[in-house]
Amino acid sequence: MFGISAALLWVYIGGLLEGVAPVGVEKAGAVAVHWSEGVMSPGPESSLGEDNLTFVHIPLDTPFRLQECSAAGESPAAVEQSSPSAGDPFELPDGSASELLDYIGRLRQLKPPEDIDPDHISQFQRKKAEALLKAAEKVFTQKPKEAQWNEAAQAKLEALGLLAFTGDAAAEKQLETYLRNLQALRKRDLARYGRGVLLAVRVQQTKTPQETKKWFKEFVQFLSQGPLSPRELELMDTLPQLLERENPAVAVEIYRQLVFATAKSRDTLAASLAKKWEEKGRRLELLTKPIQIVGFTVDGREFQWERFRQGKIVLVDFWATWCGWCVREIPELMRLYQTYRSRGFEIVGISADRNRKELEEFLGKTPIPWPIVYGRNSPSPSLEYYGIHAFPTMWLVGKDGKVIAFNARGENLRRELERLLGPADQKEAGGLSSPAPPDRK
Repeated sequence: MFGISAALLWVYIGGLLEGVAPVGVEKAGAVAVHWSEGVMSPGPESSLGEDNLTFVHIPLDTPFRLQECSAAGESPAAVEQSSPSAGDPFELPDGSASELLDYIGRLRQLKPPEDIDPDHISQFQRKKAEALLKAAEKVFTQKPKEAQWNEAAQAKLEALGLLAFTGDAAAEKQLETYLRNLQALRKRDLARYGRGVLLAVRVQQTKTPQETKKWFKEFVQFLSQGPLSPRELELMDTLPQLLERENPAVAVEIYRQLVFATAKSRDTLAASLAKKWEEKGRRLELLTKPIQIVGFTVDGREFQWERFRQGKIVLVDFWATWCGWCVREIPELMRLYQTYRSRGFEIVGISADRNRKELEEFLGKTPIPWPIVYGRNSPSPSLEYYGIHAFPTMWLVGKDGKVIAFNARGENLRRELERLLGPADQKEAGGLSSPAPPDRK
């Protein structure tokens, strides 16, 4: 289980380490919580794989393979490894409490080597969590000052949470025990923080809708018992993402509950997240509702989605010219387009480029035979409407206009096209020559 779920939890427990609200963000007051008994209504299966808290898209069937671009407009940089110490980065150093806390800070920033085997990434992250735990425990033996003790305690909570996410039952039990100790010591903020981590672990580990309902209900009760700090808001953002793949219908209802929970908050971060949750819920519901694409083709004509999709299987490709991974997809899309277009397959690209001139220059150098949709003077409103923050995002739409698959990339796309339109003929799939351009209306 140490894949997308652990990545999300690491963002939550490792990305808000100082516990300080961003500048200009006030802590929200306690929230009202509404629970619907119908939250567990069953929904269709989904191949959804969506973005994490930093808007980096991680396919759920490929844990930690960060091969997508963020909405910030840049391709992913090469992963660099910053060693917290010479030699073995997980070797616990000697030193004072301050030196150990410096080591913990460097350890938190440690990334997997660029050439690491994907199958070994979970081992890397587990070693990192174990080193974090050992360093925190060693701080306690150094007679630390109160602030140092608190920082080490938070590091211990992080480490135990990450280990529990790997299915380590002993770490989960240790986390429970440590929470009781923190409560006995009247470390209320740390105990609340740890309680959120434990709930995240338990939600992630649920096997049935009944368990999901139980732990999410406890989670919203937890939220109602104190102020919504940035930590709680990030946790609220994390938990439904853990459910999107296996229980999309549940995730939709959870997003609705979270929007309701923050409705009365004047916190700017809460308002921003609530907007994002609305977009995500709307996107998840597409498995039962028709999708709508609006905008204009690059030559300025209004894009007629209903006319374009009639009787076809359509790949909707949310992409950008500044996204290296998007550009790398184009040759394979060309192959599939050439192979399957005569059988009723089409593609429409929705450009997220902020600079229309750069988009036009790219298309002049790299002709693309399918229509590229933009807005009047900015990207298509469909990007914001469906909450697309990571690229490429590819959806496969059926002949009824409803989404068939949310993660229609690579092998997933090839498998779906073969299922729907038949196997690719080797002769058909051989060349890269571009077919005649389609009707771009």
